[in-house]
Amino acid sequence: MIRSPKRSFRTEEFDTYIRIKNDGSSTPSDATGPGSPHFGPVGSPSHSRKFPSGYSFGLARLIAIGFSGVLTFGANIYLANAHAAIFSDDEARKAILDLRIRFEELRNQTQELGKQIQGLSAELRDTQQALQKKADGQGQLGVQSDMERLRQELARARGQIEELVNELTVTQKRQRDLDQIVDKRIAEVKTKVGEFDNRLTAFEPLRVSVDGVEIRVDPAEKRQFDAAIESFRAGDFKQAANQLRGMMDRFPDSAYMPSLVFWLGSANYAQREFKTAISSFSAFLKTYTEHPRAVDAQLNLGLAQADAGERPAARKTLQSLVERHPESNAAIVAKERLSKLK
Repeated sequence: MIRSPKRSFRTEEFDTYIRIKNDGSSTPSDATGPGSPHFGPVGSPSHSRKFPSGYSFGLARLIAIGFSGVLTFGANIYLANAHAAIFSDDEARKAILDLRIRFEELRNQTQELGKQIQGLSAELRDTQQALQKKADGQGQLGVQSDMERLRQELARARGQIEELVNELTVTQKRQRDLDQIVDKRIAEVKTKVGEFDNRLTAFEPLRVSVDGVEIRVDPAEKRQFDAAIESFRAGDFKQAANQLRGMMDRFPDSAYMPSLVFWLGSANYAQREFKTAISSFSAFLKTYTEHPRAVDAQLNLGLAQADAGERPAARKTLQSLVERHPESNAAIVAKERLSKLK
């Protein structure tokens, strides 16, 4: 008996079945092999001579800018915390926690500066009003004395305001610097999250369709199954059989199991290993009676029995196929082979 791993063996009936399938098969379009030749998986202020009221507007604007910076920075901190929670990275969590503490310090400092500026602004307004009242109700000498005193108070207040404005400017710069640090850290965490997601994806089950059935399998299972089918398509039936058996040993609970059994039997049949093919197709029909490949498996079983010299068993198998699935393409091939078994 000659075995050729690179050349398929086909009986006359098998060629007839192939021709029928090519002319108009009713089986899934991903079929291939004996009995089924096609396979395929499936985000300007006003000024006063007596009192520079523009200070109030300017300071209010500075306060608003400062608080806006605080809010923006706070949003970034929140986002950073969210990403740190997603990716379990001790270094990232520690860095963002340190930034949060520094941010709280800056926020408290900015609020205190705002209160001081508001107090000084109120003091300046009160002084201006008091000066105006005194100018209306007192003599020139008294007014000059009060003016000198108020000039000193204004100078002192302006100095304090200037210091506060400078301090606020420094605080805002520190906030911007921290923003950049946080943005950089967020980018790093995002990169790590993406890498982690990619690693997870490599292990997530895949939804595939094979032999007319939709199943979920691991990526490693799919790669190995695809490799086995590719060997089968290339006519290397011995390699395909080895790959299929190896997959059955490695993944005994695989959702691919019905297809593994069917294609192993097909690979055996193509190598003229009829006894082994009979065993595979018999096991398939016993376990997967409602599988879309059941009709093809029964046909292949009958052909293998006939080629193995088991004529009575072959007649029984093929006759049962014709009776149960009379309109199938497999039944046509079965009838033709039955006519030669009489």
